[in-house]
Amino acid sequence: MRTMRCRLRYRSGWTAFLFIFTIIGVILTYKQVNDGDSKSDRQNKEERHRLNVVEMRQKVKQIVNPNKYSVNQDVPLMDEDKTVRLRRLLSDLYPDNWGTAKDADEMAYDIKIQLSDLGYESGLSCKDIDYIRISQAIKVGSKKYVDRAILRPQNTEVVIKSQGNDQETKIKCMKRVYDADKCHNMGNYHLMREILLLSILKHPGIVNLIGFCIRGDSINYDIKKKGLLLVLEAGTPVTPGILSYTQWDTRMRFAIQLAEMLKYLEESPLGSVELLGIRMDDFVTTRENKLKLVDLDDVNLDEKTCQSDADCKIPTASLAHISCESGRCKDWNAKNNMQRVGALLFNELLSNPPSAISRGINELKQSIMLLNITANQIIPKLKGMQTETAQVGVGYDANEGQGHVKVEMVQERVERHHADQHRQEDQHGQEDQHRQEEIMANRILPQKKSGDYQRIEQSNFPGQYDYTCQSSRVLWGCVITVHSLGEAKNFCNTDPQCRSFVLFASNPDGDALMTMVAKNSGTGKPQPNVGATLFIRSAASVQGVPVNAVNTQTTASAEMMVSECRARTWNANTEARISRERRLMTHLGLKGVSEDNWKLKVKMSRITRHTGVDKFQLTSTVGARFEVELANLEKPMKRAVFLYEKGPSQYHIAHLLQYQLDRILGLYQTPPTVVWPLTVADMADVSGDKIWAETLGPLLGNKDEIKGLLTFPVPSNVKAENFTLVNKTSIANNVTHFNKSEKSQLEHVFLRTLCKSGLKQLVTNKGHFIHFMADGAFQDLNINLLGYFNNCQFPNVVYKALTCFKCSSKGSQICSLGHEAMQRILSHGFTNRDIKIQDLTPNELSTIINDAATSVMSIVDTCIKNFGRDKVLY
Repeated sequence: MRTMRCRLRYRSGWTAFLFIFTIIGVILTYKQVNDGDSKSDRQNKEERHRLNVVEMRQKVKQIVNPNKYSVNQDVPLMDEDKTVRLRRLLSDLYPDNWGTAKDADEMAYDIKIQLSDLGYESGLSCKDIDYIRISQAIKVGSKKYVDRAILRPQNTEVVIKSQGNDQETKIKCMKRVYDADKCHNMGNYHLMREILLLSILKHPGIVNLIGFCIRGDSINYDIKKKGLLLVLEAGTPVTPGILSYTQWDTRMRFAIQLAEMLKYLEESPLGSVELLGIRMDDFVTTRENKLKLVDLDDVNLDEKTCQSDADCKIPTASLAHISCESGRCKDWNAKNNMQRVGALLFNELLSNPPSAISRGINELKQSIMLLNITANQIIPKLKGMQTETAQVGVGYDANEGQGHVKVEMVQERVERHHADQHRQEDQHGQEDQHRQEEIMANRILPQKKSGDYQRIEQSNFPGQYDYTCQSSRVLWGCVITVHSLGEAKNFCNTDPQCRSFVLFASNPDGDALMTMVAKNSGTGKPQPNVGATLFIRSAASVQGVPVNAVNTQTTASAEMMVSECRARTWNANTEARISRERRLMTHLGLKGVSEDNWKLKVKMSRITRHTGVDKFQLTSTVGARFEVELANLEKPMKRAVFLYEKGPSQYHIAHLLQYQLDRILGLYQTPPTVVWPLTVADMADVSGDKIWAETLGPLLGNKDEIKGLLTFPVPSNVKAENFTLVNKTSIANNVTHFNKSEKSQLEHVFLRTLCKSGLKQLVTNKGHFIHFMADGAFQDLNINLLGYFNNCQFPNVVYKALTCFKCSSKGSQICSLGHEAMQRILSHGFTNRDIKIQDLTPNELSTIINDAATSVMSIVDTCIKNFGRDKVLY
């Protein structure tokens, strides 16, 4: 028995040993096979990489000529190895699959190391760029932020580019990989392309890269926290309007510069470069009268592959012949550049030439359109015709075919007036009010009715009736900068030689910086000129009769409005507005944060999660109202409310309309608000329960985005409170001055009067009534709250602002307040079709606002007549 037990134990032990040995063998075998596969993968990858490099070297040998590129001595010399590395690096910045592409911060690190290793150093350090003083935001787009700045100590104006929230690239990325954190920053690839290309491509026709900073992929409102920054030379974006009134000889120089730039791209250090998605505003003019390409984030370095000539047809240029050689369409990139830039710029630059060379120019333009000419052939032709016109000299009219305005003048029209920069910074809150004063000054100066000036839109006296004046910026005529239509008229009225003038502006009634060309006659036949408005003085004012003799009432109105809006509103209201803004932000829990700062930070952020539905007043309302949280913001600013409401009880457009009225008048009763486009990618980016997607999905439908609002939510420290203000049936017999709470109540009533909103859901913080439900505006058109104004108390800052929107100085009628609010909404990308509340059109809403303001002003003016301004206005 004992012997049997020993045998059993021996067999069990041997079985266990065999089992363990087998398991170990399987594991080792699997590991060996797996290692073999991994090694094979690595070898295949390395082989593919080696083949790519070999292929690229074969391409590079055809394009590299070490002695060829001497445009800029500061650029490192190119050789075959350097060109291969740069082309591979650029190829990595155009990934076929965004999902497998390197993370943006990893790619940024590679770019930084490679550029340094290849000798492409930034002219400025990141620290230098951090302390550049930004003077003006030029563009806050969906892809990039572009700011104008001053580079110290040289006092040189520069442009700073940084990365924005690129939703288009984010969507492309998320279609490949559902990783919101990674995809959110992939737009940085576009800016990295620009840094790389502008470091390599150096030519007088390409904008000068002054410096760059690469320290990651962060997208932030603070310049010191931005991951990528470019500092470029400043210029003025090219538009058809600018070119239409640029002198012929300047346009001819631009055309030559453009052709030279295209020739350089055809044989650049990287090979032939094709410009993709090129637009006219991708070019600028500089102070040195040079035309330069500024946007280089979308290019192609490889000619199109082909099997026969038939594969090399350009659909929109069927007569252009491109041959297929060695599997590539020869000169494909150059031909496409010529086609795109020809339609965009050559046609505009070479329009309306002097008669002496018009035949040659027209033949050249035809050749460009047919793509049977190269940039290298264009240059001598243009230079020959340039010499021909110079030799003709007095044989042709130097003003022929031009709007007679130089580039320096065009630039000054577009650029800000830097002499007032310190005042703009110190008095930022005054800008809206000052603009209203300028607009009012323009409106009250009569056009056709009063007889002082005849106004002719889109017209000019090109090359005619020019005379010199002391304040002119040019030698050939009287060209000055004005800040309003009123200022232009005043100049012409006081200049004995001035009989007419031309303003180059998209909106002469509202633009704050315009170029004026004075003329010494107004009897000729006006010529069509896009972007120009002609004003011709009346016979009465020219003959020495004062303008006020033509219409005493109108001019008295003009003088009073200009003096009151400029002297009182502009100078006196600054502190009041700043104080009101500071009070509102403090009561929202944002003490020390300006409204502009809040807006900027919110625009730089993104919605990360929703915290629940904010219920509608009526369940029948269509749309969405969500409480959300924003990324990368401090705690007080993380919370917001997203609005997209289509009625019938609540409209996000109603909220925006009330907000604009609030800020125009300087009330500060409505929380800060920004327009917020929401895309499918944004929607997918948000965490929280499924009601978010279920609500917004049908609203998005097949649209790329819906345009809603983000506004500040109701803070926890507010409380419900009723009015103590008396609603009087008639004007008071005497004036009792309001306390702080009563003033807040009256201003709250005034805003609700303009927006036809009842006194519901009243909440305050320390006596300050704040209107959080502005989306319920214009719901009760019959509401009457005018009795509150019979107390004969009214805010001075609001009264002065309203005065600028009066139809005339006499009377209380308001004519243009509603229109001004509508224009502000339209400036955010909304259309007239979007501005619809309860079937009310924009014009009907404007009338409602103006009528309500007129009713209030009538009472206030009566009070002022009875008791005086000092007692009524506080």
